[in-house]
Amino acid sequence: MLKCCSAATALTLMLSACASTPSASSYAWMDYACSDGQRVQATYPDSNTAVIKLTGVNHTLHIAISGSGARYTGDGWQWWTKGMHDGILAPLAPGESIASAPGVACHAG
Repeated sequence: MLKCCSAATALTLMLSACASTPSASSYAWMDYACSDGQRVQATYPDSNTAVIKLTGVNHTLHIAISGSGARYTGDGWQWWTKGMHDGILAPLAPGESIASAPGVACHAG
C-alpha cells in the first residue's frame, strides 16, 4: 500500500509541476513595428530568454554576449534590444552566432 501511495503522490507532484510551468502565452507580449513593415511580438519569460513571434510562429531565443543592450539568438534569428522599446531583428545564417545581415530596426510604441 505504501508503494502505491508513494507512486500516486509522485505522479500528482509531477503533473502539478507541469501544470504550473509557465508558457510563452502566459507572459505579456510587446508589439514592435519594424522599418521594413514587418511586425514582431516579443515576450521575456525570464532574464535569459526572449520569445519572438514572426508571422504567427514563436521562436525561442537565448541570451548571448553583447557589448550593449540585450542580444538573444536562436532558431535562426538574432533579436538585439536597447531598452524595452527598440530592437533590431536579423536572420542568422547557418553556423553564425552573430548575424552578418544588417537586420531591421523595430520600435514598440
